[in-house]
Amino acid sequence: MYYDLKKSDKKLAHIILAKGVDATYKKGLEKAGDILARWNEGKLDNRDAYMELFQTIKQHDKAIARRHNGLGGSEYLGAIAGLLHDGYVTEADIQDFSDEVKEVLKRWLSFFNE
Repeated sequence: MYYDLKKSDKKLAHIILAKGVDATYKKGLEKAGDILARWNEGKLDNRDAYMELFQTIKQHDKAIARRHNGLGGSEYLGAIAGLLHDGYVTEADIQDFSDEVKEVLKRWLSFFNE
């Protein structure tokens, strides 16, 4: 999904994308923390804990890379729509976009929700 943004919308998009990446990192760390907590409680042995932790981080890293690596300006809104759909950013985060951009995001979100 491509859409060229005006300069002011592009600045806001950078901020929102950074927030989304940070929220995605947090979710990955929380998953890792859960694994380590089970290991500390003796519910996982060393090997199983290590392998589960490794796989979790690897899968999470791939998901981050798919959404954010090599992202061009015309692809920002598609990525932001995905972050909205997945709950990493909220409607409040997009309120400062121009009305036109908010409308485009709403249309794209409807595709995710079908």
